[in-house]
Amino acid sequence: MSNKDSKVVVIGAGVIGLTSALALARQGYPLRVVARDLPEDSDSQAFASPWAGANWCPFRSEATDPRICAWERETFARLSELIPEGLAMKLPARRFAPDEADLLGSWYQDVVHSYRILTPSECPKGALGVAFETLSVNAPVYIRWLADELRKLGVEFERRTLLSLDQAFESFGGVSLVINATGLGAKSLGGVEDPLVEPIRGQTVLIKTDVTDCTMDGSNPSAPAYIIPRPGGEAVCGGSYGTGDWNLSVDPALAKTILERCFKLDPRISSTNSISGIKVLRHNVGLRPSRVGHPRLEAERVIVPSYSLNPHARPPADEKRRVGTVVHAYGVGPAGYQVSWGVAKEVKELVNEHFAKQEGKRAAKL
Repeated sequence: MSNKDSKVVVIGAGVIGLTSALALARQGYPLRVVARDLPEDSDSQAFASPWAGANWCPFRSEATDPRICAWERETFARLSELIPEGLAMKLPARRFAPDEADLLGSWYQDVVHSYRILTPSECPKGALGVAFETLSVNAPVYIRWLADELRKLGVEFERRTLLSLDQAFESFGGVSLVINATGLGAKSLGGVEDPLVEPIRGQTVLIKTDVTDCTMDGSNPSAPAYIIPRPGGEAVCGGSYGTGDWNLSVDPALAKTILERCFKLDPRISSTNSISGIKVLRHNVGLRPSRVGHPRLEAERVIVPSYSLNPHARPPADEKRRVGTVVHAYGVGPAGYQVSWGVAKEVKELVNEHFAKQEGKRAAKL
């Protein structure tokens, strides 16, 4: 069986869904991406990908979660390949934390470039720090590029709100495999309805600046601050981490606090000696698609149709139900861009395994 005989539906057009789709399309799989929000919807607050700072900076330690760190390693390598095209930019970075544990053991010192431990005089009082060269992408520009690459490969996009996995399996002429990259949508999608899915509310301020140094200050966990430059002469100033908070309204007081903290981190973001000299482009609020405990990346066998929207329904006596596979890929929280290619690589492996088993069963019947 060739890949051309193996159709796949991807639900969700955020960075995880699009990157996974691109990895599969480049291998030759015919694909359809079905999503309520598409990459061109850069002002939509209904999905997180247009609002991300989209720099590469680990959130987990290799000791506690080696799988996620492997995703991050893969993604750093792949994004680095896009620097010559202008899709990613090199980013001198400083990171501060109250202790070594919050610096995550510095496992990534062999991934990034120019890594060094900062001296006490270079750090906020009582904090530890490291400096290194990382990278960032311009989130809305980058996801549109992913979509353009997919369209060049013949991938179809369908704007549609799916209520259940059954609807996904029925689309594209009927498929045996669906990739669930719905983010927060996995909480309500029929056939999934994951109670562990939760938002992490993030509020940021997008500014115009020539500053190209990234600073991430977690030395005071109650008052985190970061400046993330990205291609195009912009920077994302943040931020906030409202776990379980679904509020999409901008908090003016928090916006002012963010700018004050970021001005203290790097006064160069202002043309004057105050926050009034910061050129604000817009205020952003997004809901990071997180999951209690850990992200979900696994294959699940399901019966199609499952009648998940009406569990009391009785299938017609003559209906032929079938076994399908769902590859779940959601719940990465604030780390979507920096794990995207590593997640896509594992998604591709699970998809290849599914169709290899199908081919094996066909061969056994001959």
